[in-house]
Amino acid sequence: MPTIGVVGLGLMGASFAMAVKKARPEMTIVGFDHDAATVRKAMHRGIVNVAGSDLGAIDMADVIVVAVPILAMAGVFKALRGHVAGKVITDMASTKSGVMDWAAAEGIDLVGGHPMCGREAAGIDGADADLFQSAPWILTRNDPTVRGLVESVGAHPIVMDAATHDRLVAGVSHAALLLSVGYVLALSGRSDWPEASKVAASGFRDMSRLAGGDPVLATGISRTNRDHLLEQLDGISHALTRLRRHLEADDPRLVELFEEARAVRERWMNEGA
Repeated sequence: MPTIGVVGLGLMGASFAMAVKKARPEMTIVGFDHDAATVRKAMHRGIVNVAGSDLGAIDMADVIVVAVPILAMAGVFKALRGHVAGKVITDMASTKSGVMDWAAAEGIDLVGGHPMCGREAAGIDGADADLFQSAPWILTRNDPTVRGLVESVGAHPIVMDAATHDRLVAGVSHAALLLSVGYVLALSGRSDWPEASKVAASGFRDMSRLAGGDPVLATGISRTNRDHLLEQLDGISHALTRLRRHLEADDPRLVELFEEARAVRERWMNEGA
C-alpha cells in the first residue's frame, strides 16, 4: 500500500487523513503542518502515523495531498520542488486553473482535485472522517492512484478540465457563498438588525450558513475564480431584477418564477443530489 503524505492538517487535510485511516487502517499516513500545535493534535488523536512542521516529514510518502488554503498553494508548490520526485501529487483546492498553473511553474505534474463538500468549522478540530461520503470529487485527469483514494473515502470522482471546473463551480458553489455573505451584510447593516436578529430563525440560519465559513478560504476562492464569479453575479442580478420588477408591479405572474425555481430544485433533488 502506498504511504500518503498530507500537506496541511486543517479541516480538509485532517478529514482526509481520518477517512483514509478509517477505510484502509493498514495504510501509513504522514502529515505536515506549519503550526506545531496542529501537528501535536494530529499525532495525539492518531489522525496520522507521523507528522512534523518541516516538509521533510512527507519525504517518505508515495502520494502527496496538498490541503492548504488556496492563496498559500503557490508557496507550498515552490517548497515542494525538492520533495516530489517519483510521487503522485494531488490537491484539494476549491479552484483549479490558477492552482494547476502554479504547480506547473514549479515542474509539478499535479492531478488537480476538489472534493465538493465542507463545513463551517475550520481547522483540525472540525475534522470528520465521514466528510466526503457521497460527495462529488472533481479530478482534472483520471489518475488511478488518486481515483482509488477518492473512492476509498466514499466520494465519487468526476473528471473534467480545470477551466470547466472553475466555470461550473462558480455557479453551483462559489456564487452561493457570495450571496450568503451579501445577504448577511445587507441585513446586519440595517438599523433594525438588533430587533430582527431576535426573530431570525431557520430561514436566516439556512441562508447565512455559508457566510459562517472560513474568511481566508472564501477570499482565496473569490480571488482565484474572479472572472467566472463576476459573470455568475451578473446572471443572479438579472434574475433578482426580474423578481423585483414583478413584485413592484404586483404582477400575478410572480408565482410563475417561484414555480420555475421550485421545479428546477425538485428535478435536481430527484436526480440524486
